[in-house]
Amino acid sequence: MTKDLMFQDEIRTVVRSTYGRLPSGAGRSMAARLYSEDQLGDLPDEAVDWSLGVGNPVAHAALGPGDHVVDLGCGGGIDSILAARAVGPTGRVTGVDTLAEMCERTRKAAEAAGVAEWCEAAHGEMEDLPLPDDSVDVVISNGVVNLSPRKSRALAEAARVLRPGGRLCISDFVVSDNLPPEVLTSGAAWAGCIAGALSEEVLAKKLANSGFTNVELGERIPFSIDDVAVYPLFDDEVIRLMKRVVPESEQRQIATCVIAKAEHPG
Repeated sequence: MTKDLMFQDEIRTVVRSTYGRLPSGAGRSMAARLYSEDQLGDLPDEAVDWSLGVGNPVAHAALGPGDHVVDLGCGGGIDSILAARAVGPTGRVTGVDTLAEMCERTRKAAEAAGVAEWCEAAHGEMEDLPLPDDSVDVVISNGVVNLSPRKSRALAEAARVLRPGGRLCISDFVVSDNLPPEVLTSGAAWAGCIAGALSEEVLAKKLANSGFTNVELGERIPFSIDDVAVYPLFDDEVIRLMKRVVPESEQRQIATCVIAKAEHPG
């Protein structure tokens, strides 16, 4: 049995409950690290406050006017809004999130940003997207695919909704294969994308198996234990756990955010 199929309901419950109880403003400090001042300058406060990603996929997605973009796990809406500004009113952005409250935050942030006419939020699972086949040009996500207990299914859904020639650009954590089991079974580490993270090799293989071509693993950002401690998703207990069970030589790079890009040939 693969990790994709283990304890699916338990993992979803942990992720939903963790994100559901986060305080407002939780993501502001990490947003300052991941996004440029120009990107953050005129974004609604709520979008920045709820920025809980691990990278900046819009900066690498080569979005253009008229593109229809799907943002998997839209959260507070920061990437959806940035994408909406890139595609303009002739395009469309659909944010999808499993939490209704996150969808509502994206809607309010899009309204405040002046892009609500072409930026929407839909309640749904990334493993069962509420979109028709061959309907979008680009799929983006930011620290979300690793939250899925069925990553192969999530990537297959991304491929399903993409038009022939469509593109995928995601940022997510990758890790080595030797994380201690205490970390792999930690709910907080799952919610923070580390316990559910894949190796680069496995991520590339899953993308290829889902029908994607020209798979490219690009920009890499190292994260130490102290870096991930900034995320409210990691409570003090799991940070202490990682510092105790992860060898000190590996604590300076407990995970790496990688930008993964691929194409769907149709």
